[in-house]
Amino acid sequence: MTLHLIVDLLALISGALMSIWFRRQYGLERPRGINQEAQHHYYLLVLLLGLVAGSLLLGTLNLRLSGQAGLAKSMLGGVFAAIVAAEIFKYFAGIRQSTGLYFVPGLVVLIAVGRIGCFFAGLDDFTYGIETQLPWGVDFGDGLKRHPVQLYETFVMFAFLGVLLIGYPKHPAFWQAQGFYVFVLVYAGQRLIWEFLKPYSIVLPPFNLFQLLCLGLLGYAVVMLLKTRKAYG
Repeated sequence: MTLHLIVDLLALISGALMSIWFRRQYGLERPRGINQEAQHHYYLLVLLLGLVAGSLLLGTLNLRLSGQAGLAKSMLGGVFAAIVAAEIFKYFAGIRQSTGLYFVPGLVVLIAVGRIGCFFAGLDDFTYGIETQLPWGVDFGDGLKRHPVQLYETFVMFAFLGVLLIGYPKHPAFWQAQGFYVFVLVYAGQRLIWEFLKPYSIVLPPFNLFQLLCLGLLGYAVVMLLKTRKAYG
């Protein structure tokens, strides 16, 4: 069992534990707007299918575009596809509220810890950064000091988790209405920046595939924040 796999398992466990703790701490039995048990199960199934399919398809597509062989998974691709799947489900189910905060704490921990596994995977994972002369550059085995972009993302996600845990008890109505969209805004925004520090092929200058996904997520987050601001206010 590789160190990467061990950390991935730790990410899943820690994300699940954080999700369970948060829901029990604040009485979130299921996503807002989903009142029927069967509908809740269908919603979770749709999200899971979107997450897995998007992770594999978009991760592998980025690998191919960058001239690499094999299969790859991408959390960004999974989040993107899961959001698309969720919004389609909500449209046909007639759900108009934000349902995402239910998943945010666990997802943030999953991402933060999972990126540590990517860092330990080094060159094999193809998530490393480009060469840098900065003092915290890391040699992953090829003699070059590179940006540890995996850890950049870890730091941002843990910082966001801290803001959420401090802010939710003080402003629960805000976080329930807009918290998921704030998460998407932060997650996509920081990924957009870090992607400039990765050796991925450009799809639409100056952006790579993942940055195009980030732009889509940023647009989605801004639109939904503006839409829910009136309802929240």
